[in-house]
Amino acid sequence: MCGITGIYGLKEEQSAQVIRVMNKCIAHRGPDDEGYYTDADVALGHRRLAIIDLSPAGHQPMKSNDGNLEIIFNGEIYNFREVKKLLSDYHFRSGSDTEMILAAYQKWGKQCVHHFNGMFAFAIWDKQKKEMFIARDRLGIKPVYYYRSNNLFVFASEVRALLESGLVPRKLNRSAIHEFFVYQTVHAPQTLIQDVMMLMPGHYALIKNNSFEIEEYWNVAKNADYSSEGKSYKDVCKHVEQLFCRGC
Repeated sequence: MCGITGIYGLKEEQSAQVIRVMNKCIAHRGPDDEGYYTDADVALGHRRLAIIDLSPAGHQPMKSNDGNLEIIFNGEIYNFREVKKLLSDYHFRSGSDTEMILAAYQKWGKQCVHHFNGMFAFAIWDKQKKEMFIARDRLGIKPVYYYRSNNLFVFASEVRALLESGLVPRKLNRSAIHEFFVYQTVHAPQTLIQDVMMLMPGHYALIKNNSFEIEEYWNVAKNADYSSEGKSYKDVCKHVEQLFCRGC
């Protein structure tokens, strides 16, 4: 488990301080390392739990080999070695799945998510285009919460980091409270905090020129596989095993 934090649309001198406060709030998610990137447009923070490539080469935020992209990533891409073979034109400096995401985004743009088998929440900042890309895995294993108001956009792995930033009003979402007492949960994308939302599973967000767009790239109902209908129990079990072991 790692943690990611980010701010878009705040002056650099202020965002550089706030991102550290947010990161400290989720230090429990990544006890091995922390890192930051700031410029005139964005601030990115990362807490690292080192799993793949334990060396300093896996430090985040991580930049692409041309220096244009910066990424913060929480999760694991199970088939990253397979995808990496499709990116032979990229000069890799680490053995991490994080850098593979950078290379994939550099080659395929937002379509890169269709190549990934895993659990993930990541944000990529394109310095030339001044564009932020945020994606969440198909089933929503890794969380992304966000708040936006006018030209400000703040996101993090946990709601507490958003509240700790001082940029998000501490107001309860009254309709969500009612929902919680009725169902013992709050249905996404709503949260218990007013105007704090969850990026839905199988979705990505694009922030550019103060515009904010969310797009669905995968839906379990639309991607159901009925190819096993009419097959024997033994054949179905074999097919399920193959799916589970894919990318192992």
